[in-house]
Amino acid sequence: MAVAVTITVFSFASTLVKRANTPAELIAFWRMVVTTLVWNAIVLISGRRPSWRNIRRASLAGVFFGLDIACFYLGATHNSIANAEIIGAMTPFIVVPIGARLFGERLNTRALFFALFAFGGVAMVLFSAPRSGDASVLGSAFGVIALVCWAGYITCTRRLRGEMDVAGFMAAMTPTATLAVLPLALARGHMFSVSVHGWKYILLVSIMTGVVAHGLMVLAQASIPIGTIGVAQIAQPALAALWSFLILDEVLVGWQVIGMGLVLVGLLGFVLLNQRGRMRNLASEAALDASLELDRQQLRSASPDGAA
Repeated sequence: MAVAVTITVFSFASTLVKRANTPAELIAFWRMVVTTLVWNAIVLISGRRPSWRNIRRASLAGVFFGLDIACFYLGATHNSIANAEIIGAMTPFIVVPIGARLFGERLNTRALFFALFAFGGVAMVLFSAPRSGDASVLGSAFGVIALVCWAGYITCTRRLRGEMDVAGFMAAMTPTATLAVLPLALARGHMFSVSVHGWKYILLVSIMTGVVAHGLMVLAQASIPIGTIGVAQIAQPALAALWSFLILDEVLVGWQVIGMGLVLVGLLGFVLLNQRGRMRNLASEAALDASLELDRQQLRSASPDGAA
């Protein structure tokens, strides 16, 4: 249930941002301000104090996170929701090779076929967009930048999330993310001239995605494998396109629907193959550890003084 709610909430984000009728830079900045206040309040309520040491450690992750939020919102407001979400769905194709390169995680080479399959679907979605719609090259460019920043954020936080609890990490990371977005908001100007309508959606996006969705994701990770969550999130782009069709009256042509299907199939195959290979590696390591422990026990029993 936590995963289902999380995916639904995230799929609404791009539609809500577009519905706000507010410059994306200002939405991103004030969204980060609100989430910074909320997460630091949670830390204070729990009896702790925000740590400057943790803020420094999470600073690079914060820069990537802030730029990702800003560029994704810019992409969503300068593009169709279908295009923006499909570009964002390409994250595993960047993160998995990075994990193999930097952290020794094994990459299933057979999964590369599905990657090419999915990229073909992305090209079909982007180039089949109706000329009278919201799709644009500028919006797609922002989407690609957001994709790279999100991959950088995940890479930076791989070790930090194991050393800090979620509330402490979010409280330490969000201030830097806010500062990263600040220059974009200043360049846009009129930072405080947000309408009541805009504030309503800013607060809605901040609480829904910045607090509720992140909190439920952590809850799910306590009892559900991360790979299962990753597979489930593949449904997010399709849901986002559905909300944009129902709420924003955006148009999807037949070739775009086919392209989205190819993306989802390719992404599913890519994630499943890599997850299956990871599980086999873990099973092999567990079997090796058990064999070594058995050898140690046999050595101890064979030794006269009980020492190996």
